[in-house]
Amino acid sequence: MARRQRTLMETAYQHIRELLMAMTLRPGDWIDDLRLAEQLGLSRTPVREALFLLASEGLVLVKPGGGFLVRSLDLVDVSRLFEAHIVLAKAVAHLVVARVTDSDFGELEAAEREVNQEMERRDPAGVSAANSRLHRIEARIADNEYLERLAGQIHDQGQRLGFISFGGYSEDIKAHFDAVRTDHAEIIKAYRDRNAGQAEEVSTRHVVLFRERIMRYFDTSAADDIELTGDWITPAAGA
Repeated sequence: MARRQRTLMETAYQHIRELLMAMTLRPGDWIDDLRLAEQLGLSRTPVREALFLLASEGLVLVKPGGGFLVRSLDLVDVSRLFEAHIVLAKAVAHLVVARVTDSDFGELEAAEREVNQEMERRDPAGVSAANSRLHRIEARIADNEYLERLAGQIHDQGQRLGFISFGGYSEDIKAHFDAVRTDHAEIIKAYRDRNAGQAEEVSTRHVVLFRERIMRYFDTSAADDIELTGDWITPAAGA
């Protein structure tokens, strides 16, 4: 791919990814690549290339007859997402303990501070994005390219879920954010102490905390209207 063409594709990719992360393009939505191209002032080609890349990352589905859809998040999919997330968290915890260097702690702690700042602002998009960055750093430090790719897919979906659950209804979320702060601090301490067992325990607890948050969100946001056999994120997100 020529450099200019790649730059145009990357521009389209970043724009569409932002729409996906902020739920502007919501699960199950048909993606109008022609309209996106017009909005960006681009030809259709780089937009479609960007959509194919997003499909490879699990955020978009390519329809057999042509066209693109935002990947839906149904009950089975979310259940399997958290199943994989827990397995990933345990593996990453052990590898980080084994491979983290002194210089890595500065990056981890800076990312932790960023999450705390976004939680103080109560900005759903900021919290979910900052939290995703922190856990992606962990996956990179684990230094396993296969796990890092898996982490990217899991944290992409987690960022979308975090966005809607941190800002979709009026329940006070201070207690949840306090628990997040505690978990992050204890995970990093376990890394410093080279305590793999503690790192695994807290990392697993942290995923369970997020899973419970998501379940509680749907229990309190038009749960009676959600069709569990299909897309259950779309109706809830608009509640």
